[in-house]
Amino acid sequence: MDADATKFERPEGWVIASWVVVAAEFALAVYLGLKRPGVGPVKAYIYGPFVLAACAFVVGLYGLFRSIRRPPFGSTQRLVAFGLLAIVIGSASYGLPFPAARSARPTSARIRVPAQGPWKVAWGGIDDTSAIWRTRPDRSFAYVLVIERDGKTRANESDPASAFARGAEVVAPAAGTVVRVVDGVPDDGQLHADDLGNHVVIEIAPGEFLFVSGLEKGSLVAKVGDVVQQGAPLGRVGYSAWSPLCPEPCLGLHVQDTPDPFWGQGIPFYFFDAAIDGERIVRGSPVGRGWFSSRALGGQVIEHRP
Repeated sequence: MDADATKFERPEGWVIASWVVVAAEFALAVYLGLKRPGVGPVKAYIYGPFVLAACAFVVGLYGLFRSIRRPPFGSTQRLVAFGLLAIVIGSASYGLPFPAARSARPTSARIRVPAQGPWKVAWGGIDDTSAIWRTRPDRSFAYVLVIERDGKTRANESDPASAFARGAEVVAPAAGTVVRVVDGVPDDGQLHADDLGNHVVIEIAPGEFLFVSGLEKGSLVAKVGDVVQQGAPLGRVGYSAWSPLCPEPCLGLHVQDTPDPFWGQGIPFYFFDAAIDGERIVRGSPVGRGWFSSRALGGQVIEHRP
């Protein structure tokens, strides 16, 4: 076969399939970039990359078999196809921030710090420093709060259950109607059916649901259907939630557009009537710098100040 014939050789079927997979990934990126509301984008974000990666793997495996059986192995079209498939597979293992529909439209509800005293922000915030939460569509703008004393969060460093936050009284951060209550998850710090642990969900506005999580088993006083006012008792902080980001009793707080755990899009929110690092603010968003048990907390301190 002469050079001109080789140059215009029709692409193999698996090579065409590799371009189709890449086109599908591009279409997924465009769809997510539209920032549409609802559960559809959440499912596409969670399942899409892995489905495409699986397709890319199958196509690549078939292409490898074909390339070995029918040389030359390293033709230009084959190398390009392998490279494209590798990009698709690699992108599935790198979580990009979820493009939430409400990222630029925070809730207008007035939310207070849900407990008395100063609380350290272990994780969370509405800016990019809390990007580790951005890969959770429901908790894109979540906060994880702990109590720190003399640079420590526990009375006994080797015992997570000794965290100072455990047993702290928790109140409703905002007024609304209780639409979900989970109370029965053991306070053992293990992963159960729901990593939120015991929690209360309050509808604070149409299509806006406030989750208060990590509560102690048997301490919840709210019931589904209750209309609660801001500051009403909800329960106590326990060790029912599970998270590799905060392996001890802590208080979780986030707003999303559905009352169903996991299947929702996060909504940004601000704290009102508070002090951040001792400075009184009317409205603000503290920042969590990230926390691991091997290093000190670097987040800001927030406290309710009416």
